[in-house]
Formats: sequence, structure tokens, C-alpha cells
Amino acid sequence: MDRRKAAGFGGVLAGGLGAAGLVQGFLIEPFRVALVEFEVPLHQLPREFDGVKVLQLSDLHFRQRPRLQGRLLALASRSAPDLVVITGDLIDREADMDPCLAFLAELHDRTRAPVVTVPGNWEHRIFPTKADIGRWYGRVRGEGRAAVLVNESVRLRRGDALLWLVGTDDPYFGHADLAASFDGVPDNACALVLTHAPEAFEELARWKQVRLVLAGHTHGGQVCLPFVGPVRVPSRYGTRFAHGLFRIGGALFYVNEGIGTSHMPVRFLCPPELTSITIRSELP
Repeated sequence: MDRRKAAGFGGVLAGGLGAAGLVQGFLIEPFRVALVEFEVPLHQLPREFDGVKVLQLSDLHFRQRPRLQGRLLALASRSAPDLVVITGDLIDREADMDPCLAFLAELHDRTRAPVVTVPGNWEHRIFPTKADIGRWYGRVRGEGRAAVLVNESVRLRRGDALLWLVGTDDPYFGHADLAASFDGVPDNACALVLTHAPEAFEELARWKQVRLVLAGHTHGGQVCLPFVGPVRVPSRYGTRFAHGLFRIGGALFYVNEGIGTSHMPVRFLCPPELTSITIRSELP
């Protein structure tokens, strides 16, 4: 094969690979939800909570995509969670409020489990005032049948045993108030923490009640390259907490890759993620 033919063949091959990548990134992968399942032992978790299954969604950036939402609801229902948590960025435009609320209500009904969410940075972008975001979360609690934790905590009870569920406001834009979030949580408590972004990880690790922190925001980078990983992660930590399970001190931190997309409707080597986490009492 002479050089001109080789160059032509190389160009066709590169063009074909590029087209295949575009199809994969825009039309296939954004709809292929991956269910990630694992167990974690938590220090001082009461034995009454051993085996509790927490289902995490993050960064819905809700759009009406029946194929994607149908897959999510089927997987969520099949996983039979005891608790469903959503770590921020439910929507990124007001036009999607009503269908998002309908999805949340169906998620609640299909899983038959409590649904809890915390604010993300996009909620603060589209609802810039306290009154606006307050009205939105009033609708989430009512029509969406989901609890909202904004720098506050609730107690989950099984018999006489307690597990504290702590939810911070968005740390990416600086709305998280950890002192308020842990107000009233005893020092010897076992706390599961919901926060939107990894930005507060190192600060959260200093709170002795923290056992497991669930976050999102990064989308896992959304576009990843072979042998390189995420192209860009919107975090002050860069790619350090792009995705996965981490330990800082005595606490575990998990970053979910998210469901939706931001800015560009593309995912490449980074599929939407639904995470099922079974918490276990640490053996003595």
C-alpha cells in the first residue's frame, strides 16, 4: 500500500472511529444506567441497622427521557432499598419542575422507601433567592413526596437504636453550614451524611460523628479517555475525588457519577450511575 492510500485509509478509519465515538457518547451511553452495588462496614453502626440498603442517585439534571427514567425506576424498584437518597442537582431549568416532581413521586411509590434529597449548585443557579428555592423545596416535599435536608439532620430509629442522617446545603457554591448541619447530633453518634460536592470532604472528616458521606456533582468527569481518565472535573480538588470510594481519617466518602449531563448531553466511558450501598456493623 503506497503512502497516499495508507493516509486515505487512516483518514477513513479515524473518521469512522470519531463517528462511532459521537454515537456512543451522545446516543447510547447517556441512557445505559450502571447499577453499582457494594457493602461498607461502619464504625459504631448499631446492629439494628446492619444490612440497611441505601440507594443513591445524584445529578438528575432532569429532562423527560422515558427510556432513561424507565430504566432508573426499574433498577430502583428491583434493588429494594430501605432508603433512597439524591445528592443534589435535581433540575437545571424551571421548565422541568413538574415532570421531575412526578418522577420523584413515582420513585417513592415504586421503591416503597423514604426519599431524601439535598440541594446542589444548579438549584441555587435557577432559584437565586431563599424565597424561590424555598418554594421549590416545598413542592418537592409535597408533590414529590421527598424529604429535603438543608443544613440539618434527622434521626432514623430502629427500636431504641439511632442512625443520624445529616444533609448539608451545596458546598460547591459555599452554602454548606456544617455547624448547623450537625447541631444536636451527639459526639458519639453514627452519622450518614449527604452533600452535593466533594468540596467539603476534608472539613467533614474532622467531625467525629461522620461515618459515611455520599456526594455527586463531578459526573465522574462525564467524558473520560482511555488510559487518561476524566477530561475535566468541576472541583477544587481536580480529579482527586472524581468518582469512587475514599477514606479520610476514620470516615468513608463515596462520589457517585450521576445520572444526567451538564452543559453538553454527552457521556463517554462514564455511564449514568445508580448506587446501592449496604451498610454493615463493624465487627468488634
